[in-house]
Amino acid sequence: MLGKKTSSEKNARQMLEDHIKKVGEVLHETMITLEYYFTGRIEEAKVSARKVDTLETQADDILRGFMVCLQQGAFMPLIRKDIFQVISTVDKVANAAESTCDFCLSQRPHVYEEFRSAFEDITRANVEMFPDLNAAVEILKLGTFGMAGDEDTRFHDIAQNISLGESSVDDLEWKLTRDIFNSTLELANKMHLHQLLNHITRISDLIEDVADRIQIMITREVL
Repeated sequence: MLGKKTSSEKNARQMLEDHIKKVGEVLHETMITLEYYFTGRIEEAKVSARKVDTLETQADDILRGFMVCLQQGAFMPLIRKDIFQVISTVDKVANAAESTCDFCLSQRPHVYEEFRSAFEDITRANVEMFPDLNAAVEILKLGTFGMAGDEDTRFHDIAQNISLGESSVDDLEWKLTRDIFNSTLELANKMHLHQLLNHITRISDLIEDVADRIQIMITREVL
């Protein structure tokens, strides 16, 4: 039984690594899709969006395998549910990225030249948060919350970086929202662009949610 549990946990840790890598690929390909879309290269955007769909499906498959490992006894029982909730939130990052691509190519919001660079900046800012998300999941793999002081301290720095990244996206979002609604566009066009903006910024919100969930786990174990 112990050997089975050890094997399950080893597999679970590998799947955590594989899953976050796949989510990173989703985010990178999403940025490519949106760059094509913003510049009117629709056919290329479609090809790239199909890659996003494939990568997101692969991430889902890894998540299902991870669930099986948890059911087989990977990680300590007290943190098993929390770890699943964290990895599920990581998966939602990939879902949000895929949803953004789907929104663009199904509803075709027109990204006017005056707003293009701002949309590109926000898209890149989302992707630039990924290294810290990856680092947070690396700490999650240890499963030693509250018992590894140096790692807990390092996570605090990672969480701070993620928070700063999300705040930067919020600031860009606020400015772009202001510019959109102060423009001379028809209200329907403004609302459509704002919907697109909401899709994109949800990615950074979910990345911060991952950090918050891990922080709660660390704090709970310390207490």
